[in-house]
Amino acid sequence: MKTLAALVSSSALGLALLAGCSTSDGWTKTGMTKEGLDQDTADCLLNSRATVPSREGPRIIVDQDRYRRCMADRGYTAGPAK
Repeated sequence: MKTLAALVSSSALGLALLAGCSTSDGWTKTGMTKEGLDQDTADCLLNSRATVPSREGPRIIVDQDRYRRCMADRGYTAGPAK
């Protein structure tokens, strides 16, 4: 069970880093807190991931459109693209 928790935690961190490299400059929402933003970001990243085959074995990708739509559905507005 600890191994599963570690895998989920490391996957969430990896997804967050991946999304940070390719999403907008930032998300804004009236009354948002850093903790709320972090939680919504993690939830949307987990809901937007997919496992795809590759020559090196399965890998996890983030569907950027799905991620952005999830954040927008939660009331966030994307900042300018980098």
